[in-house]
Amino acid sequence: MTLTDLNSRYLTKGMKQLILILLFFYTTRSFAQTISSFNNHLTNNHQVLFVKTPSYNSINGTMFLYERKNDHSKWKPVDSFAVTVGRSGLAKDINASISFNGDVPTKHEGDGKSPSGIFKLGKVFSYHDIKNLHMPFVQVDTNFYCVDDVASSYYNTLIKQDTAKHNFNSFEYMRRKDSLYEYGVWVLYNSDPVVNGNGSCIFLHIWNSENSATSGCTAMAKENMLKLIHWLDEKKDPVLLQVVGE
Repeated sequence: MTLTDLNSRYLTKGMKQLILILLFFYTTRSFAQTISSFNNHLTNNHQVLFVKTPSYNSINGTMFLYERKNDHSKWKPVDSFAVTVGRSGLAKDINASISFNGDVPTKHEGDGKSPSGIFKLGKVFSYHDIKNLHMPFVQVDTNFYCVDDVASSYYNTLIKQDTAKHNFNSFEYMRRKDSLYEYGVWVLYNSDPVVNGNGSCIFLHIWNSENSATSGCTAMAKENMLKLIHWLDEKKDPVLLQVVGE
């Protein structure tokens, strides 16, 4: 065997190793973008609202709706549409069950970021009385507040102001003067237990436009919100899965 033959042999091995490494990282990266890669975190969840944004600073993303019959079934895509998130992008839930790569900011009150992680969904809410939903529902008016005062015992809680103790200085009206909360869904972020300062009043709601960010919620066109609330079924234990990915 000549020196040339030897170099060629090892060069070929090195190239093969390099290709295998590149393929590994490519397939792992691609696999991480799919809903199936989160199956270990989605036990008993048979509806998932899978939101992906291109970066932690982006305000634009896509929501993919998936469902399956049971934990052993394949996920079936139902719909997808554009969404917007917080004006400062995404930040990780400090208690998230999923892992994050790199130096990712942690969600806190007032950061203008939407939470990244997996979150159960609470009540559907609306300015109107809606029938034939498969989720818990509350019709809201100007008497309903969501408290975002970090010093209050009602922090991150939906209250009726006429029956609650007034120990808060900051809140959101659930019946706004615009249509943003005309239809929405409560996201159970920082809810069990509630930790004051970790972030509050996170909803799915109607956007102003495809280029209008939120203060930390996830927003979409009205027609997509209406489709969403009629699709959701509490018996399927729906969750919001919100991450950065392609």
